[in-house]
Amino acid sequence: MVTPSSPSWQDVAARKSKEIYDAIPSAWLVDEHLLQGHNFMDLPKKCPSIMSEEELSITEQRAVDILACIHSRKWSSYQVTLAFCKRAALAHQATNCLAVVLFESALEKAKELDAYMEKYNKPIGPLHGLPMSVKEHIFLANTPATSGLISWADAPSPGDALICKVFREAGAVFHVKTTNPQTLMALETHSNLFGRTTNPFNVNLTSGGSSGGESALVAMRGSPLGIGTDIGGSIRGPSGFCGGWGLKASVARIPHSGLSGLHSGMENIIGCVGPMANSLADLRLFCKVALDAQPWDFEPSLIDLPWRDVRVEILPKKLRIGVLWHDGEVMPHPPITRALKDTVNKLRNAGHEVVSWNPRLHTPLLKWINTAYFLDGAEEYKNTLLQESDPAVPIIQWLLDSTTPTRHTVEQTWTLNALRDNLRTQFSLQWRETGIDALLCPVNASVASAHDESKYWGYTAVFNATDLPGVVFPVTTVQDMDVWDKDTKAAMGERDELYRKFWDEGGVEKYRDAPVNLQLVGRRLREENLLAVAEVVEGVIRGADVEKSRQQSQYERRDEMIQSRL
Repeated sequence: MVTPSSPSWQDVAARKSKEIYDAIPSAWLVDEHLLQGHNFMDLPKKCPSIMSEEELSITEQRAVDILACIHSRKWSSYQVTLAFCKRAALAHQATNCLAVVLFESALEKAKELDAYMEKYNKPIGPLHGLPMSVKEHIFLANTPATSGLISWADAPSPGDALICKVFREAGAVFHVKTTNPQTLMALETHSNLFGRTTNPFNVNLTSGGSSGGESALVAMRGSPLGIGTDIGGSIRGPSGFCGGWGLKASVARIPHSGLSGLHSGMENIIGCVGPMANSLADLRLFCKVALDAQPWDFEPSLIDLPWRDVRVEILPKKLRIGVLWHDGEVMPHPPITRALKDTVNKLRNAGHEVVSWNPRLHTPLLKWINTAYFLDGAEEYKNTLLQESDPAVPIIQWLLDSTTPTRHTVEQTWTLNALRDNLRTQFSLQWRETGIDALLCPVNASVASAHDESKYWGYTAVFNATDLPGVVFPVTTVQDMDVWDKDTKAAMGERDELYRKFWDEGGVEKYRDAPVNLQLVGRRLREENLLAVAEVVEGVIRGADVEKSRQQSQYERRDEMIQSRL
């Protein structure tokens, strides 16, 4: 409760904003005229007084390639970290994506790593010198973890989350923490504490949520590899909205301990930690380093399942891909349908088999997970968001107003869990009967939504309900040709009507420059297979020769074996 002596939430937010800007060197602040317009992807190139050509080049590389250059001593850790600190500062000015700035400590850590390299002529670990960003509610020593809540504005991390500890010991350099929404429970990033994070491709659109600060930062190359979390689409949605790569693994595969948030301890539906990056290779890097540390010895709920070497060359030459054209609830917007059709045509032309997926289980799965999110009748949310001290932002207010949650008894939760297991079994049997290697589907019904319009998460949350891994990847961007197909079926309900209205209100112009991503879903705990299939699909989309991709994969594996011996 607010007392006469308590600072207002506006005062707390202003203090937080000042802390961020005070940590950015004044020489890295841009002129106001450069922050006009809607697309800021070229902002770093427009700032030669801040970023050199070499720094631009460094920050455009994949994490795996940056590491190769650091480990070969072509670049120093300090040189790389400085470049990413500068670019992160620019990304924040364009999109408001940073929650905590750690530039000073990151540069000091980079110097220590360079000294180690100079003394021992070898890296301290597989991530030696790589800058990494962390979603704000993940514990990182000596930083707050607020979950976007005013009342937790100064809540300290008790230490490193296990994933951060593993990466720190592997040589990673943490240079920033990124914004997440109020309570985390939104597919866009807006809070009273941090304000609104926007999409760098079009600031009139959202960067997604709840890992929206990560997606905006990674898209602007302010970080080569970010740590996000996902309990309903919070890695995949933001990555898709900002044209990046993101992976949600199955529960208990990647370390997940050490997070702040409401509903701590709820196990009816469990979230996941995962990577956000600009390439598939960097997703593999994240998972391999995380699991090579044998984290199950420190987090007993994890499955003792090391990262397996599953690559393109051992897949069937002819894949069988299921395609979800729509989920029976909300029709995807025209750019997404176009991307699906183009991808399906390319897969078939490359010799792969594509079959339509029946979405008959998607509605009951979505209904189940929406119930599981609020088993306490949303009481914890209502009690935390007090009107005078931290009023609900519009998207959270909509969530609380649009749901009619019921407080469940223990016995009722048992019934729900039995229903979940039954639906998962039915979904698995359908997968087996269809005989597919992966399921191709939208990331969302919309490309990046306009602000306060992210009101449907069925295309991602269903795969949290089934606990299947999902990877999202860029395909195209919104084009002038994007209109509803003449044979588009009638609206399937109120949510579908709402999303059609969102498109019809502005069409292409409303979503100008927005990326269009798709999602591939795989079998539970088979993330390696999923990424191998994604590699094939990416190659087909880009027009790469399949056999050449297989050979290239063999070369990459050989190079990795050589590196592992160094």
